[in-house]
Amino acid sequence: MMKTKILFLFFLFLGICFLEIPKILPKIFGQTFDSATYHIDFGNFNMTSGKKTSANYQLTDTVGQNAPGKFTSSGFVVKSGFQYIYDSLEKFSFAISDLDLDFGSLVPGVGSTQTNTITITTPSGKGYEILAIANHPLQTINSSTIPDTNCDTSCSISTSGAWTQSSKYGFGFNATGDGTSSYFTDSTYFRPFAATSRSEQPITFMSENSAVKDHTATLTYKINISQYQSSGFYENLINLIAIPKY
Repeated sequence: MMKTKILFLFFLFLGICFLEIPKILPKIFGQTFDSATYHIDFGNFNMTSGKKTSANYQLTDTVGQNAPGKFTSSGFVVKSGFQYIYDSLEKFSFAISDLDLDFGSLVPGVGSTQTNTITITTPSGKGYEILAIANHPLQTINSSTIPDTNCDTSCSISTSGAWTQSSKYGFGFNATGDGTSSYFTDSTYFRPFAATSRSEQPITFMSENSAVKDHTATLTYKINISQYQSSGFYENLINLIAIPKY
């Protein structure tokens, strides 16, 4: 009897930026207002700011500030205005629906699949990449191995290919949903995992370049074996790595 299992790990890589503050700071003056009773120092006075919503729209604004808006240059982004406080309220998060996939007994020449779902949220104005790598190909404790798929004609750890023929054996994965169309043409396209046992690096399979909230993709894992595949319990560990873009 032949059984297979895949375990998952996932990581969040968050960038941290440290700003060195000089020990002696020069005095900086904004607008000042005086009367017989009050003295006010302030950078600007807003007529209104906040978050407005309707049935179809959501608006954040700052009205009255000298220069509100988003300003960019090489290596820098400045967001001027109180509406950008809402950027900090959306946290970067990443979740996987199932961390233990059991294929059970496999039948030669009959492709077997299992799926799980990944969900990601990023802060406003930023995107993400999700990468994947396995510790090694599916193998038994005695190192019998189910080979990586080469699809119907060809595919690689970075390029997907159609895999529909029952005479083509191996193990691979497909991703459909948000941020996956650049990597997989449709649900019939697969590719093998990169593997640390071969000194390979994680490969991106899902990405977007703007803020997202609860975007999801379905990962389909497929195994097809020949009649000559050795029996045994096959398993490996797959790492899914989510990295925010800044």
